[in-house]
Amino acid sequence: MTGVPVVAKVGGSVLEALPPPWWDDAAAVARGRGLVLVHGWSAPLRAAQLAAGRQPLVLTSQHGRRSRFTDAEVLGDIRRTSAGLTALAAREMSARGATVAMVDAAAARILTAEVRPQRWWVDGELRRLENLVGPVRAVDAVALARWRRAVDALVVTPLAVAPGHPAVNTDADRAAAWIATALGAPELVFVTDVPGVLIDGAVRRRLRAGEADAAAEASGGMRKKLDAATAALGRGLTRAVIGRAPIGELLAGRAGTEVVA
Repeated sequence: MTGVPVVAKVGGSVLEALPPPWWDDAAAVARGRGLVLVHGWSAPLRAAQLAAGRQPLVLTSQHGRRSRFTDAEVLGDIRRTSAGLTALAAREMSARGATVAMVDAAAARILTAEVRPQRWWVDGELRRLENLVGPVRAVDAVALARWRRAVDALVVTPLAVAPGHPAVNTDADRAAAWIATALGAPELVFVTDVPGVLIDGAVRRRLRAGEADAAAEASGGMRKKLDAATAALGRGLTRAVIGRAPIGELLAGRAGTEVVA
């Protein structure tokens, strides 16, 4: 499908639990406007690794940033987990009349990331490790458009390439934000397991970028979504919407938290 699509990021555990009406809405959005659905994988990946008898390893860098330790084995785990998630999304939307394609953004060289040489805390010591993880730095919008051209919905696994590395782990929230701005999408949707951004215990329906930066109660996954949204607003995004609802409801302002410049 040509034109500017809706870009939505859905967490892996959220995607696995979405009810039929959510998929009805997603397929309608895909058929009407086009949809790029970027999925996460954290919770399903952790469950798969534990089931295989392997303990997931989360490290802290010398700069204080936490990251899942990623090597070739973990990348294989990510791809196996993602295959199930993308197949689920494709099956649900195809059953509702939307044409769907699935793409690994590293294999298709759509996303480029930066892997920084740095040290990581291990057993109380800073050690140099090759951790195949890094922030997205560029999107090949032409390649992305080629994948979108013949379908209503594109389901993206947000791995990336990096200099010297055919695949690296990236943050799915930031990857979705980069994809949205590369496509010129005015809106970005984050579908979560919570109703929106909580301020003083209640969902705030609208936040400006400065307020989002100062949202004291936002931590963990919500903090990353707010950071990704505010960075994308600086690259031309008009607004991001965060919440637990169908995409159409979030875009219409009937649910979630809207983040604007």
